[in-house]
Amino acid sequence: MRVQGELTLPGEELAVIEEFMPGDGTYEFDGTIRAAVIGKIFYDMLNRKSNVLGIKKNLFQNLKKAKYVIGIVNVTKEDVALVSVLGIEEKSIQPPISAYLHISQISNKKLNSITDAIRVGDIIKAKPLSYSFPLPLTVKLKDLGVIYAKCSRCGAVLFKQDENNLKCYRCGNIEQRKIGSYMVRKSGNQNY
Repeated sequence: MRVQGELTLPGEELAVIEEFMPGDGTYEFDGTIRAAVIGKIFYDMLNRKSNVLGIKKNLFQNLKKAKYVIGIVNVTKEDVALVSVLGIEEKSIQPPISAYLHISQISNKKLNSITDAIRVGDIIKAKPLSYSFPLPLTVKLKDLGVIYAKCSRCGAVLFKQDENNLKCYRCGNIEQRKIGSYMVRKSGNQNY
């Protein structure tokens, strides 16, 4: 019998049929209970069932409850950005979830290019639109958008100058972004 709470992979032996019956995320083969999904082992001692609590199931449950996710922009095309979601609200996740942000989900204002609002390397606060993969995101709401960015000229951290602009205090460069409510200011991080 394997240790409760241990991570298991599909096909791995968990127990024998004389000890437990197969439960959620498990199956019986040739007298042994085996994992059917990737997850953590849970033995139900009351009902004598061996279960595997799937990792993806927990991830979906957390995503559905989430008010927002945190991600980093990896690639920008003319009308879409590819994002790696690194956290669900205040909790980091591993491995990251693949997501995308379409230009129509950035602002109600017309944008010529997605780089008018976000750029590669920006860290964004976004809301999932649905729970399919890759995860579609939106930053249209007032408190969503870029929360951390670096200067495209010198690489220094950009600070909020006004509603739509960020300023580099090293080289003086001013860049436009769709800024979230929690953005780095010259005096440090502040919530607006």
